[in-house]
Amino acid sequence: MKYVNYTRIPIKHFDPEQRLRSLDMQTLVPYTLDEVVAESSRCLGCGLCIQGCPARIDVPGYQIAMANGNIEDGLKINFEKLPFVEVCGNVCPHPCEDSCILDDNKGSIATRHIKRYISENLPDYKDVLKVSIQDLGGHPSVAIVGAGPAGLTLAFYLSINGIKVDVYEATDKPGGTMVHGIPGFRLPRESIKKEAEHILSYGSRIFYNARIGRDVPFEKLLKEYSAVYLAVGNWKPTRTKISGENLRGVYHALDFLNRVNGGEKIDVGKSVVIIGGGFTAYDAARISLRLGAEKVAMLYRRSEVDRPGYPSSNADEELEEAGEERVIFDWETSPSEYTGENGKVTGLKYWKNQMVDTGKGRRQPVPLKDREYSIEVDTVIEATGQREDLSFIPSQIMEKLKTTPGGDLIVNQYNMTSYPGIFAGGDITNKRKDIISGVADSGRASMGILLYLKEQGKINRVPQRLTNYEGGPYSTTYYEMEDREMSASTPSPTEIRN
Repeated sequence: MKYVNYTRIPIKHFDPEQRLRSLDMQTLVPYTLDEVVAESSRCLGCGLCIQGCPARIDVPGYQIAMANGNIEDGLKINFEKLPFVEVCGNVCPHPCEDSCILDDNKGSIATRHIKRYISENLPDYKDVLKVSIQDLGGHPSVAIVGAGPAGLTLAFYLSINGIKVDVYEATDKPGGTMVHGIPGFRLPRESIKKEAEHILSYGSRIFYNARIGRDVPFEKLLKEYSAVYLAVGNWKPTRTKISGENLRGVYHALDFLNRVNGGEKIDVGKSVVIIGGGFTAYDAARISLRLGAEKVAMLYRRSEVDRPGYPSSNADEELEEAGEERVIFDWETSPSEYTGENGKVTGLKYWKNQMVDTGKGRRQPVPLKDREYSIEVDTVIEATGQREDLSFIPSQIMEKLKTTPGGDLIVNQYNMTSYPGIFAGGDITNKRKDIISGVADSGRASMGILLYLKEQGKINRVPQRLTNYEGGPYSTTYYEMEDREMSASTPSPTEIRN
């Protein structure tokens, strides 16, 4: 009798010395089909992973499909909630794996790695999915501001439901943070191009270099479209605001990553210091090594166990991969001043911190200012966060939009803001601020916009499910098997608020 081996199939890494010679060489070695089948066969089908996934993807469903070698069904199940299968197969923080019942025993199911295999081995999504465009009895137009993962996800689900979609993108390419922020060695540009082109192939129009508020008045969107979706991301840097911040060689990570991803070869010198401990800080550190730095240190104000994302398997993976490439970690450290000569940064002064439990949630770092340390540096990169920039919205409209104390837009369960007809999703609405959460926002917003359009008399009906595949439905975890019109008792998208 043959029994399933419940020990996780190891995920191999390419040699770190080879990785450091290229801005594009991947870190993780893809699974083979045999490995995918073996790994998927470990799934117990408990469904805990679904609760861990912000988009509520039917993870056990595609594990069962792949355990049987059915790659096409694996893709279709993912696409019920996720049009960025290859992107998330590379960079999703996979919170589903942290919810896996096997996580504390034999190792959680490697869902992201399996997703990557599915997408990379099906180059033509359209031929596999065979999506039927739904006719909802009307074809109103919806405007989307931002062509990042949240904006493009909404474009996909609305366009396959017969809605006319116009996407306004401030840059010259689609992808948002996927293309401007995440390095190629973590997310291949071919993956972004493949999935963006597939999404736009269903009829959405995209206008590049179209900055709302500068090139296109925001009021025009409200006048010409039946609904507007804001998916602009967080692109306004937050800085340390310490002395020497304006010296040459001191960058914010957003600008640094955008310039390198755009093809610029920045001379970082031999010694680089990264201020921050989040995923953007890791990206900046690892890119610096690939640009020729001999020593890269990450200075983070909190302890290792208080770092962003901890505890999670993704945070552990980031730490491991950076450590393989000889990134130095200096925890509980706060910069106090950047020093320089002739306008160029040459050094950094810092304090060590003590983590203090204030009794009000997360432990806080308190600088021990009795002693100041210093090191020589050639480049400093501040990966100290970013926030939303909603300055393109006229004040008379902005004052009607409810926001959190931190400035994020407040939305209801359909991702509608407090201004009827304006929806929002992605980094400007959710705390996680990652791709899969932006996708989840856009799934809810897609249904919310359809309900709103029905309420406004723009369409005649709202479907039970957003996707309509030949031979489907495929994911049945949260849906009825039979497609039917949305119940008349469904709450109005304008009535219920968080």
